[in-house]
Amino acid sequence: MTFHSIAAADLGTTLGGIAFWTVLLAGWVALFVATVVSIARAGLSRRSLTRWILLVTLAPGLGIILWFTTGRFRLSPS
Repeated sequence: MTFHSIAAADLGTTLGGIAFWTVLLAGWVALFVATVVSIARAGLSRRSLTRWILLVTLAPGLGIILWFTTGRFRLSPS
């Protein structure tokens, strides 16, 4: 095995890893932006809007999950 064949295999693995993490990060950013837009359009009071945005910003995983499972459904007209 020569140096060039090892380097070529490592390059493919490296590029694959970079592509994977780039796609994952792009998806995460898109989900974050969609959540913030959803919160902004929800018609919340200024206080609730601020709290939801802070939650999503400071604890993104938890905030996004909570918004889409509980927060947005409480806004249904009664």
